[in-house]
Amino acid sequence: MNLAVEAVGPEDWRRWRELRLRALAEDSAAFARSAHGWIRGGDTEERWRERLAGDDRFFIASDRGVDLGIVGASPRGDGSVELISMWVAGTRRGRGIGRILVQRVLEVAQTRPVVLRVMADNASAVGFYLAMGFAFDGAVPDEEGTLTMRRPAPGLGSG
Repeated sequence: MNLAVEAVGPEDWRRWRELRLRALAEDSAAFARSAHGWIRGGDTEERWRERLAGDDRFFIASDRGVDLGIVGASPRGDGSVELISMWVAGTRRGRGIGRILVQRVLEVAQTRPVVLRVMADNASAVGFYLAMGFAFDGAVPDEEGTLTMRRPAPGLGSG
């Protein structure tokens, strides 16, 4: 495997759109309703470009020109960074792609804690994030059925 992870911006909207829609179609249950909802009411070039043009950072993992996964890093008002839009193609899971994508978000976060939301019934994703150093930040799923997990900033006990 010759994995490359690249930052993408508004000019990459077609690639991002294709992968994001694929993720939502192939792994619908892995994403909260709000993930599905933002594309309702206007699957337009303008909206996709705007999504990629803000303060969030987005990345695509590919192998020899074949796009395999996505992730985003979104700065939050509390000083943390939220890991968003995480997805790896089902046929390529278990090969370290997810680990590399999460590492990219940790690099963006630098000295800030990283938080994420994961569907409470997605045992494989929960196990993956636990193995990546995240811990539960509360035990009760929210109204969308997600649990919040947090990885403290480097050098801090609880972030």
